[in-house]
Amino acid sequence: MPPKKKKPLVKAELRALLRKAGFKATPARLAILAVIKRSKNPLSAQEIIEWLGNKFDQVTVYRFMKKLQAKGIIRQIDLRQNHAHFELFDTADHHHLVCIHCDKIEDITGCGVEDMYKTILEKTRGFLEIRQHSLEFYGVCKNCIKQNNMPINPS
Repeated sequence: MPPKKKKPLVKAELRALLRKAGFKATPARLAILAVIKRSKNPLSAQEIIEWLGNKFDQVTVYRFMKKLQAKGIIRQIDLRQNHAHFELFDTADHHHLVCIHCDKIEDITGCGVEDMYKTILEKTRGFLEIRQHSLEFYGVCKNCIKQNNMPINPS
């Protein structure tokens, strides 16, 4: 489902984000960011191109996505689907729970990653600091279990 019409506040916010990162706020760049911002789930570059309705050249989209990632505006997520997914970089730590049957995605917050950092650093000899992490979970959603009469595996 394509994102809703642009709201003036969102457009101004995206313009400011681009300018702060040193980019010109071109129509293509604003459109790419608007699609990513409005999506509830991480998107592949191909999904972004489709949502844009092929208004912009694929090379332009891919090139700009790479620049956004380099500036820390978006982050790449591996959801084991043979292509990268992207979402706006959010300072609020969250991860994803992905259904291995239907690809439904839910955000997971409050995972206690700070405690994991401490434990990991205590167990390593060669590292003093962790700066980034990627943590995704894979399972089966309630709908797939019900529709396919699957047994629930005990944890």
